[in-house]
Amino acid sequence: MNTTKDRPPRQVRSAADAETSVHRRILCIGSTGSGKSALIWSLPGRKFVYAFDPNTIATIQGCPDCDVIEFYPDFLEMDATLKGFNKGAKSDKPASRREPTTYMEWVDHINGFVETEGFKDYDWLVMDSATFLVRAAMDRQLYINGRYGDIEDLGDYRVVGSKLSDIFRNMPSLGINIYTTGHFQVYQDDKTKRIVTQLSLPGSARATLPLGHTDVLKAEFVGGDSRYIVRTVPEPKGLQEIRTSMRGLDDEEDVTIKDFRNATHFGIGKLLEKGTKNAIR
Repeated sequence: MNTTKDRPPRQVRSAADAETSVHRRILCIGSTGSGKSALIWSLPGRKFVYAFDPNTIATIQGCPDCDVIEFYPDFLEMDATLKGFNKGAKSDKPASRREPTTYMEWVDHINGFVETEGFKDYDWLVMDSATFLVRAAMDRQLYINGRYGDIEDLGDYRVVGSKLSDIFRNMPSLGINIYTTGHFQVYQDDKTKRIVTQLSLPGSARATLPLGHTDVLKAEFVGGDSRYIVRTVPEPKGLQEIRTSMRGLDDEEDVTIKDFRNATHFGIGKLLEKGTKNAIR
């Protein structure tokens, strides 16, 4: 059993010197095609990528100093049967399927990696994306409750959201920079008729995930200029969780990677360099 005796003593350090040793935790939110995953190329140093998104590999193929492990559901885990929900409705006979294990396989891997200090050789831990990690956790949640293939209910969202909150709340203790990608959704509130933009995360994770990151950026593709940008401040009617702790950044920053052979001079690498130059000494 772990006790406080097993942990190294906590150290007091001067905030004036903290800039040189701070670990960034960047949450990059955007729609499909906004360049979130491509920005992995621009992270300076060695990167370890957990790929939950089936498009991750195609995006980072050839990226130097980058190791990746994929966590996708096995095709036989899929439940393609249709479910009736009206009174007296019929449902298709459940198909033979395997137990959904993607989420637990990832939990076992990251715990094992931490125990063996596997992250000490890397500068960045990348989670691409939180949206697909949520899906894997939700599949597991429904399975252990005997409802795999059914529609999620409020209780499922609460449990998965709480667990995801716990995971990301503990990640700062890894002592590594973190880059997480995710998505957002826009809907109209039935009561107020207001257009609401929020993170595509369940339950409490919608509030706690941004709080666990030092920077929350929104990625966008500017079609007319063929540029990729990130927003560092929220728009009046847009996603309100956007913020940055990097000093001196503009409200919109161009993160287009113009040369993938020297990608760290663009994108996130460029923002980190600009923030360091503008830091108070």
